[in-house]
Amino acid sequence: MREADLRTVLLVHALDEADGTGEVLPLAERSEATRSAAQDAPQLPHGTRLSGPAERVLVRRAELLLGKLSTRAPVLSRMLELLGGSSLIGPLVLALAFAFGAAVSALDGSGRIQLLAFPMLGLIAWNLLVYVTLIGARLASLRKRKQLPGGKPISERLPGLYARWLQRRTEGLLAESERFNAPLAQVLRRFSRDWASVSRPLLALRAERLFHLGAAVLSLGVICGLYVRGLLLRYAAGWDSTFLDAEQVHAFMRVLYGPASYLTGIPLPTVAELATLRWSSGGAGAPAGPFIHLIAVTALLYIVLPRLLAVLATTVALFGRTRRLPLPAEYAGYARKILLETGKVSALSAHVVSYAYEPSSDALSGLSSLLTDALGGEVKLNMRGSIPYGEEDTLQERVLRTQPSAADCHVLLMSASATPETENHGSLIRSLQSRVSHLLVVVDESPYALRLGTDPAYAARRTERARTWREFVTQHGAKPCVVELRRLAPGSGSRAEAAESVRRALTVSA
Repeated sequence: MREADLRTVLLVHALDEADGTGEVLPLAERSEATRSAAQDAPQLPHGTRLSGPAERVLVRRAELLLGKLSTRAPVLSRMLELLGGSSLIGPLVLALAFAFGAAVSALDGSGRIQLLAFPMLGLIAWNLLVYVTLIGARLASLRKRKQLPGGKPISERLPGLYARWLQRRTEGLLAESERFNAPLAQVLRRFSRDWASVSRPLLALRAERLFHLGAAVLSLGVICGLYVRGLLLRYAAGWDSTFLDAEQVHAFMRVLYGPASYLTGIPLPTVAELATLRWSSGGAGAPAGPFIHLIAVTALLYIVLPRLLAVLATTVALFGRTRRLPLPAEYAGYARKILLETGKVSALSAHVVSYAYEPSSDALSGLSSLLTDALGGEVKLNMRGSIPYGEEDTLQERVLRTQPSAADCHVLLMSASATPETENHGSLIRSLQSRVSHLLVVVDESPYALRLGTDPAYAARRTERARTWREFVTQHGAKPCVVELRRLAPGSGSRAEAAESVRRALTVSA
């Protein structure tokens, strides 16, 4: 989805979840929007992943409901713009950066330009340090194989500051909304929380782009400050150093100002000329005009141009991300429930194979509830048989011969009472992984929990067994869900954590 589409879908999700009685928007209008959105849609593809047509139905429904909400609550438009990154913080940071740069150019107030000192030399050194840090962070992320499009955020603090600014602005809008429409404020508060977790990568990229752009603008401020003061005052350029002589300074200037000298055609002073520009030797300095030009071009080469290239790269990464944001896995169940109302998609089915374990009726009921919560709507369980311990080799003939690919997901059900073994459990997991898609390995803690009882002294043993199973299943190429199924029967307590584990295992996303 595009960023704006996903933001609208999550806003309507918050409405559906937080306004179950229809106080903000009547339930009848939501049902009508669902029917209208699906009116011209084809029969939606079957499966656990949302297809393009399914996403378009969700987006169309969200747009219809947003139109109704916006006419009744204008604060929505301001909220969406703010959470979409439209904020005064960007122009404010850039204005302050330019003003600071212009002020830095006149810090000493002496009418002299120090060729080897702050501000320009300090700015260049700082930017080079930032470049080295960025390259190091990029190489480290590549080694860890955890790189995100657009690279790693420039720092952990900058996105946090940016997020806190937006949060304060959002809280102001929520406080204003609570005075006029408390139920709507509750919806918006939930939406704000949901969007904050989804948009964190976008926020990091926006903060990184602002950081690079701010550094470029600060340097432009320094350049403009030098030129403006050069028009109003007579500047003299020279140098001084405790440790360097004229020959060493000449070598340093060739490195620092050489590219700018080549591009502008402005010659650098010779060693003899530099000796006459030394302040401590009684030199009066030289007219600063040519040196201001060299400083300006050097800043453009070493600071402004690399920063603008970084801004361009971050903008491209941000553009790519905002055009293909997936619906997060935790909202897949909600999406399917909405789509089931349209009649354009059928319920899901799951093929279940148990190994060395006979699940009880409570365990199967809990598994059904778990899949329903995770995937949305009713999930039909098809028991494909039970494989006794030691008969893993019969899997293909006994389980897979009846076209298991027709199922939306495949569940391998095992008991935490057993100790995982590579030659048995591991072999079975690898065999299923190679034959089916969307494999979910569920390790039921119910038998082990019943064996240990409620004695708190055994809690550590249960935790350790669950950790062992998670590591074992992961090592064999699957994603595990270790859960006490008997506790997940209808009418039981919260199943949110277990359902999230299933979503991660099946990677249900757009």
